[in-house]
Amino acid sequence: MALHHSSITVGTTPTLLTTVPGGVPYTQVSIYNGDNSNIFLGDATVSTSGVNQGIQAVKSTVTQLWLEANDQLYAISAAGTSAN
Repeated sequence: MALHHSSITVGTTPTLLTTVPGGVPYTQVSIYNGDNSNIFLGDATVSTSGVNQGIQAVKSTVTQLWLEANDQLYAISAAGTSAN
């Protein structure tokens, strides 16, 4: 099992967090939101409200998602820039 981690700053436009390589089985991704602002997780069209509102990752919590091969996970912040 390979464990990869990184710190990514998320702004008010969708920011790519990770891409699951082709041929890889379901992959669990854990997102820790260490900022004071909530972020929203989803695809490249993720937004903080409306039809494309993503999954909310509340500050100081871990959000876990399962992704499939070739999936890309994006995040967006509702309040300026969030360092996560």
